[in-house]
Amino acid sequence: MDLEQFDLAIVGCGPAGMSAALNAKIRRKSFVLLGTPICAERLQKAPMVDNYLGLPEVRGDILLEKFQTHLKRMNIQVENAKATNIFKDDQGFSLVSRDRLFQARSLILCTGVSPSGLIPGEAGFIGRGAGYCATCDGPLYRGKKVGVIAYHPDGEEEANYLAAICQGVVYIPQYKNRGELDPRIKVVEGRPTRISGAEVVSQIELGDKRIPVDGVFILRENMPAEQLLTGLEMREGAIVVDKEMRTSIAGAYAAGDCTGKPYQLAKAVGEGGVAALSAVKYLDSARVG
Repeated sequence: MDLEQFDLAIVGCGPAGMSAALNAKIRRKSFVLLGTPICAERLQKAPMVDNYLGLPEVRGDILLEKFQTHLKRMNIQVENAKATNIFKDDQGFSLVSRDRLFQARSLILCTGVSPSGLIPGEAGFIGRGAGYCATCDGPLYRGKKVGVIAYHPDGEEEANYLAAICQGVVYIPQYKNRGELDPRIKVVEGRPTRISGAEVVSQIELGDKRIPVDGVFILRENMPAEQLLTGLEMREGAIVVDKEMRTSIAGAYAAGDCTGKPYQLAKAVGEGGVAALSAVKYLDSARVG
């Protein structure tokens, strides 16, 4: 796996991430913008946006298209990759994706918020039977039984991968309109109410139903920030930042919905710009120092 190196890594390509990328480009920093093809699904589905200055009564999909067109004109590309782990090191930050590894001197988190929230028991079992990347950690469960709790259709690809190496795969979708799954996968409907076990995960609870497993993968469109980067100061589920969008970790910034309410488009775009300018200032001062 080749190491790809940049001045700045931007995790999430919603309005905050796009704004951060635009400002990083203008300031001539090398950067990578990680995200998905759609980038801002909630904005795309908005029937009307009426509070974005200068663009009254605009459909969400049209506004998103304007954002993306602006990026294209600036030759800014979104890398279709999802960071599953971020580690702070002497060189800055190492970001692990499914099949790629990125190194950046600075970091901006624009991960949004997950409407599902954490499942009870989830946080305590991370690294002890609970994970977020099946293709990364799946080989650890070769010949064993695993559960996949998927909040997005992308989970189907990872479940199909697990079906080829695991003794059993239980798929618990939290979305509609499922695609084609490997016939070896057992689909169970219901809302997960707890992940439990002794030292490691041993079962997934769906109300009164108990599903025994050796491990569980929770696959969301957006990973919880506190699970993505250890050591972030959080408050009421949001990343704590100052007015320059600095987090509790030197060189790491955050912008958009992941920093808390209000969940407004203008706030996200503004914070993305501030975060990028702060990261540029940090990079320049580090180079001088």
